[in-house]
Amino acid sequence: MTTMSMPVLRQLRRSTRFRLRSRLSPGGRLAAAVAGSLVLALTPVAAQAATAQAVTAPGSVADPAALVDPMVGTGSGGTVVGQVDTFPGADLPFGMVQWSPDTPSRPDGGGYNVADSQITGFSLTHLSGPGCAIAGDFPILPLTGALPGNPDSAAETYDRASQTAHPGSYTVTAGGVHTQLAVTARTGVARFTYPASRQARLLVKVADSANGSSAADFQAIGDREITGSVTSGHFCGQPNSYTVHFAARFDRPFTASGTWGGASAAQVATRAGATSVRETGRQIPRSRTYSTTGSAAGAASQGAGVVAGGWLTFDTTKDTHVGMQVAVSYVSVQGALNNLNAEARSYDVGRVALAAKAAWNRQLRTISVAGGSRTAQATFYTALYHASLEPSLFSDADGRYPGFDEKVHQVRPGHAQYANYSGWDIYRSQTPLLATIDPPVAADMATSLLNDAAQGGALPKWPSANGYTGVMNGDSADPILADTYAFGARGFDAATALTDMVNGADGNTGAPGQGWYVERPNGAAYIKDGYVPNIGSDSISPVPNGASETLEYALDDFSISRLAQSLGHGSDAAVFTRRSQNWANVLDTANGYVEPRDAAGAFPSGPPVTVSGFGQSGFQEGNAAQYTWMVPQNLAGLVQGLGGKQAAAKRLDSYFTQLNAGPNAPYQWQGNEIALDTPWVYDSIGEAWKTQSVVHRVLTQLYGLNPGGEPGNDDLGAMSSWYVWAALGVYPQTPGVPMMVLGAPQFPSATVHGAYGDLTIDARGAGDPYVRSLRVNGQATGHSWIDLTKAHRLDYTLSSTPNTGWGAAAADVPPSFGAGPVHFPPSTSAAVELTPGQLRFAPGAGAAVAVKVDNSRGTRPATVAWHATAPTGLSVTPAAGTVTAPAGGTAQTTVRIAAGAATATGYYQVAFASQASNGATIPGASLLTTVAKPGETIPTAYVTNYSDNTVTPVDTRTHNAGPAIPVGSGPDGMTVAGGDLFVANNNSNNVTVIDTTTNAVRGTVPVGNVAADLSATPDGKTVWVSNYGDGTVQPIDVATLVAGAPVTVGSQAERLAVSPDGKQLWVANQGAGTVSDVDLATRSVTHTVAVGAAPFGVAVTPDSSRVLITNGGAASVSVIDAASAAVTATIPTGAGPQGVAVSPDGTTAYVADTGAGGVTPITLATTTPGPFLPTGSGAYAVAFSHDGSTAWVVDSNVNQVAPITVSTGTLGSPVTVGNVPDGVLVVG
Repeated sequence: MTTMSMPVLRQLRRSTRFRLRSRLSPGGRLAAAVAGSLVLALTPVAAQAATAQAVTAPGSVADPAALVDPMVGTGSGGTVVGQVDTFPGADLPFGMVQWSPDTPSRPDGGGYNVADSQITGFSLTHLSGPGCAIAGDFPILPLTGALPGNPDSAAETYDRASQTAHPGSYTVTAGGVHTQLAVTARTGVARFTYPASRQARLLVKVADSANGSSAADFQAIGDREITGSVTSGHFCGQPNSYTVHFAARFDRPFTASGTWGGASAAQVATRAGATSVRETGRQIPRSRTYSTTGSAAGAASQGAGVVAGGWLTFDTTKDTHVGMQVAVSYVSVQGALNNLNAEARSYDVGRVALAAKAAWNRQLRTISVAGGSRTAQATFYTALYHASLEPSLFSDADGRYPGFDEKVHQVRPGHAQYANYSGWDIYRSQTPLLATIDPPVAADMATSLLNDAAQGGALPKWPSANGYTGVMNGDSADPILADTYAFGARGFDAATALTDMVNGADGNTGAPGQGWYVERPNGAAYIKDGYVPNIGSDSISPVPNGASETLEYALDDFSISRLAQSLGHGSDAAVFTRRSQNWANVLDTANGYVEPRDAAGAFPSGPPVTVSGFGQSGFQEGNAAQYTWMVPQNLAGLVQGLGGKQAAAKRLDSYFTQLNAGPNAPYQWQGNEIALDTPWVYDSIGEAWKTQSVVHRVLTQLYGLNPGGEPGNDDLGAMSSWYVWAALGVYPQTPGVPMMVLGAPQFPSATVHGAYGDLTIDARGAGDPYVRSLRVNGQATGHSWIDLTKAHRLDYTLSSTPNTGWGAAAADVPPSFGAGPVHFPPSTSAAVELTPGQLRFAPGAGAAVAVKVDNSRGTRPATVAWHATAPTGLSVTPAAGTVTAPAGGTAQTTVRIAAGAATATGYYQVAFASQASNGATIPGASLLTTVAKPGETIPTAYVTNYSDNTVTPVDTRTHNAGPAIPVGSGPDGMTVAGGDLFVANNNSNNVTVIDTTTNAVRGTVPVGNVAADLSATPDGKTVWVSNYGDGTVQPIDVATLVAGAPVTVGSQAERLAVSPDGKQLWVANQGAGTVSDVDLATRSVTHTVAVGAAPFGVAVTPDSSRVLITNGGAASVSVIDAASAAVTATIPTGAGPQGVAVSPDGTTAYVADTGAGGVTPITLATTTPGPFLPTGSGAYAVAFSHDGSTAWVVDSNVNQVAPITVSTGTLGSPVTVGNVPDGVLVVG
């Protein structure tokens, strides 16, 4: 998964040797017995890793951990790559604690940017390059002097020369405090060396997780212990949440302690002894946001019992050292204390660091390499290090963990529960690697997924802690489980795995997991039609993703078939092998590209590669040129569909002229997982030397020992594991099959200590890119693949020039796995166009339209039959016909569209359906016809389309969509004033003004950063805009279209509403967890009201007496009394409430619950929710008609808006609009 270029749909990317001071290791020596005693604290992770018992071969690297550079990936790789997002801090293989520094820019997951000059804290949890913000829990910051007035934003400049990072330990000096960190599996130990001071401070920013928090707690226990908890989550803007706890103790007493934030500004602290002291700080509002780090802005009251952080004071005038032990638990504070007692054996950072290094060496020695340059060895072991960080340990030392059912469960002794699977990313290369070199751990990881399914109802994709996220398309648990079994990790219940996989594939998982999660969105359509229609987006895709989802499901089905075959389930194996060929249903043989198909089965007309924003419609994170190769289960069938090996080779040769082009170019994008297999495709067309060449270029050009040394987000080991395999000269191309396709090894000798025994790889001429010859188990072969279960020794001879004959024979290419002849859908290059594309005339009038068949891309004549369907009130003459266009040319006929004299004013769609003579369906053409007198306005529901940069007008009477209106980038909220529609554009930081009579744009107003929403004053003279990025609101003069001075409100100002009496402006501050009350007479904030987590939507009752606020992170609505600015009620809703609207008569409110997929109606007289109204999985915004009879609800996932009849709660037929609809407003 790659960092999103937009905020995930406003959320929808030199080390010196560590030297231990003599105080930490007297004489510079540590007894082996001491190190051995600490190894016990590393269980179960280290204990399981130790089962490999890898033996270092003569000449192999003896101390691979010493070669690892954790700074790799902590910076940017350039405009295409962006931040790699790894972290430099201390971790163990698959550990629970990742104690690492965060910096102000706080990259997603890793939290550290080498380009930053300050450290904001050392938080206890991180993920390695996930592409969306997550974790970063409990930042701990040592500093000296007076407490900062705003502790949340405290940061210390660090000395780069003092920074060292090694596997399991980290050291730096920041703000004059020298910090040394080391970890066990669930604990960390720190040594802080302060200047001599009575004000040596330690801040614990408990509420400042990477995605903010909805609850936080801090407690000082006596004068040596502290505990705390935080609830965060919302990975990539999803509804998931988790709670994590910590417990810490110190080797000396602190002299004072306290908190900031919370219900009171002053906290009483007790000095060791009997004397009390008081230190008073400012109240700091907490950040509560899904997408960015916490920050404070202004002062606000907090909910009682909730804190932003805690602080400690030490007296270091006589002894400048402070030792700290800390543990985390996802079960409870007591669980953290238990972990602390079980694993924290010493305050000696050096001893713990040495034990951590030993654990890492056991992990890294599962693959031994010999020869090659030190740089090559360091790059290799750094990649293996990064590939061994996640999934992360989730169960406590006593085996307990919180399940997907919110209950506490316990693993069997000697096993562990794991969490945080970057599923879509890791199944291609990391899962096979872990199953090969670490079978016990990989088996526990598979069991963990089965536990998740047993507790939550379905296998997860991209699970975070104990929550579903549904991030990325496909059903990635299937290849993960199949790979785990195929590559030798058999210590899990494979029969249960197969049952869960089949149930998920067939849609038999029951109710949505955790109230919202569906394992296979569009699964029913996929089973029925053999492909996913490209009619909507899901799994955080910024564009409709029907083609990529089809490819993923086909590959998932193949994975199921392989596991079924291995277990002797022949019937399941046959069914899913057939289904695994559904990839062919989205291959357009007319142009040789995988393409999306619409609901009628038509491929799109026009060029095969078209992009807009972040990739191409039909594909999640990529385009047709990149996704076409994603058929590893049947590359022979794919090559057939592309016109044969020669045609495929020509395509690949052009494709690989660029290696890392990003999502919007028709070339390789090595930094994204869909392309990881593609360099190896040459093996399957008999040109193995080109695989060797491309892989060598990637290894040497896109990876390196520098902060930007990976081609993209590491994605929890995905990019790094690819490097490991490629450097060894083998690659697991086909999920569920223990087959390795071959390249050229980078080292003279390497040994993989795998589940099927050792695989020794020797290479004469290592460093040269090409294979001259190969012997497998002593026998010469031309095969460009091996069976991992049988191959134990590979002896290569490499060369600087290609041997084009090696691997070229048909018998030598890797096997493909088909199910009989491949059948492709009929296809055509012809398209149907209507000219003009829209009409407007009065009742009783009409106009001519040309129906043109464009065959300019065709190589043979195209005969197309068409027919038109007109709505009641309109006629088409003639209504059907046939047009034949010559090869490379066009032909057309003319029809007349007319309206009857009694036809009502409105938007009408005349649909044209077409089919080529070979049976290929041609994309339908729709002629928008506006029937209205000159100057007449049509009652309209306007819908903003975030990803298309358009607004769609929908006729509220005919329910037809009008022509899309181009606006700025990322259109969001709207309001109407003076006959004009005002549209806030997130990404272009401006407001578009549209004349509602003509739907023509008449102006653009520059405003602040990330314009989010708009609301007009009752007199229509002023429009207020919220600037999410600035935390401000800003007035726009309607007459002059000029923006005035901004007013600061709170962090991440979202929706806003002017009260009907024109006196107050109410603003939801999503990042601060507050609502600002702005006096419009003085244009100043008069009250700041604390509400629930991540407030978003705002609505005011018609009498201006009450304000309703949706709390997106708390599944509730807060009701504020406008006069007193006090919360008077909290009303439960479905998951992820976003938009809210109040009916014109003030009796009812409708809340769009994105996570729950529908609307919660609220009776305002009693403030009680009514029966939930299901509308669709992406319910996001809602608006009432002016008479209150109808409410219009936007569904962002399927690109539709639908009416609800308020009196009955009945959902009407949806209207298709643009991509990712965001807002809706009814005018007229």
